[in-house]
Amino acid sequence: MKYIATLLGAAALALSTGAALADYPDRTINILVPFGAGGGTDVPARFFAAELEEILGQNIVVSNVEGAGGTIGATQLSRAPADGYNLGFAPVGTMTTQPHLKKTSYNAESWAPICMVSQGPYYLVVAKDSPIKTIEDYVAAANDGKLRFAGAGPGSIAHVAQLTLDKKLGVTTQYIPTKGGGDIATEINGGRAEATSWFADFGTRFGWRALAILSDQRSEEHPDVPTMAELGHDIQVSVWFGFFTQAGTPDNVIKTLSEACAEAVSKDRFKENMAGANRLIRYMDTATFGPFFNEAFELNGQLLKDAGLIK
Repeated sequence: MKYIATLLGAAALALSTGAALADYPDRTINILVPFGAGGGTDVPARFFAAELEEILGQNIVVSNVEGAGGTIGATQLSRAPADGYNLGFAPVGTMTTQPHLKKTSYNAESWAPICMVSQGPYYLVVAKDSPIKTIEDYVAAANDGKLRFAGAGPGSIAHVAQLTLDKKLGVTTQYIPTKGGGDIATEINGGRAEATSWFADFGTRFGWRALAILSDQRSEEHPDVPTMAELGHDIQVSVWFGFFTQAGTPDNVIKTLSEACAEAVSKDRFKENMAGANRLIRYMDTATFGPFFNEAFELNGQLLKDAGLIK
């Protein structure tokens, strides 16, 4: 009788656990953004969270934990229970370059990537009056030892772009690290650097000219700018934002979140909000985003190692 009672108890527990998982979500969900409120990561995260809240039928609280290139927040998120109630919205740098540079406690195996939400491809740009008109000119200047590439600090995505270009084009350029933004513009427009990588507002914001887009697709904003693929070079560098949860999260929870993600990015309100903020939607489902993320993690780590930034 005791054995039967034990079996019945175990069965009841299994049924109750299954029912609880089937009811996901049944309480407030937290989405952590590892950068400050109102910043480049926070804005699309809040647009996305608003859609998820309606789709999932639960309150969603967005919190900001900033510092150390997003690694403070990401570390905190990685240590949260893998139950689907503590999720993250994070960019490529925090997830694929900072772990290598800072030797964080989290790595690619810490996460279950749910979906890519947004992506902003980089353009290879030069000053408006630069004598560098084509990729061939860029390569020639580099081979002559006369090409300096400005960007944010070592290990930034701009630095990854420079390292990728050097490797794929078979050249060596000098990297000039800055604090970003206006400092990069000062270097380029002042003639102390010949090139950098930037977003689609390179012309309206700084008056620069694009040699190519570091993507496999032309952009609607600059349809006349060729892709690196068209020019014979498989070079793709972008700042993307993804939706993550902890590795070990139950499959049914991942499935629910994945389906919600697909619905969220298709909503008219989300599209309008993103367009109004000049953000590009780029959706990848769970099956596609997972391998993409893991490949980016390994590739960026190798680039940083080749550059001598990590051992």
